[in-house]
Amino acid sequence: PHCRNFAQFMKKRPDDRPFCFWLGSHDPHRPYKQGSGADSGMKLDDIELPACFPDSEAVRSDVADYFWEVQRFDRQVANALKILEEAGETENTIVVMTGDHGMPFPRCKTQLYDSGVHTPLAIKWPAEVKGGREVTDFVNAIDFAPTFLEAAGVTVPAQMTGKSILNVLTATGTGRVKAVNDHTIVGRERHCPSQEGDCGGGYPM
Repeated sequence: PHCRNFAQFMKKRPDDRPFCFWLGSHDPHRPYKQGSGADSGMKLDDIELPACFPDSEAVRSDVADYFWEVQRFDRQVANALKILEEAGETENTIVVMTGDHGMPFPRCKTQLYDSGVHTPLAIKWPAEVKGGREVTDFVNAIDFAPTFLEAAGVTVPAQMTGKSILNVLTATGTGRVKAVNDHTIVGRERHCPSQEGDCGGGYPM
């Protein structure tokens, strides 16, 4: 069904069929309201900056504004999880929370350093996955589709380039548990201009 938000989707979905919902948010994309982090009560002196960032009040304030946007997104996710719980669908629903790139700062977003390609990932499926674990296996976003198919009991097409990480999720250990992928390949995004002038193609890295 065509819906404007998750609450509306849950009311309109058929009760006898599985469902899939993609909750996207503009947060924490730029532009930010300057000073919103500090205005929310964050103390700029308490912010731990990455070592590659210049330590100044302007930078700390900008990072605080980013943190404020992240907190707002967290509240949107918490609201969606509450709706899921009220519908009685928490136990048997796979919830994936992730980002598509690093933070919107130099050396991060669009860059091939860890701060640009190591994105957050949390997966919850109470009926099948033991919570509270932290694993270090390599995962790529293309692994989600075959994972969902396997979890649903559907044969994963051979031409899919991703690999199901279901066995990583259902394992009991921490750290490197199953090594579905022994590496992952990343490339530099080229849709974000990285230099002045007419060339918006960035630079090789």
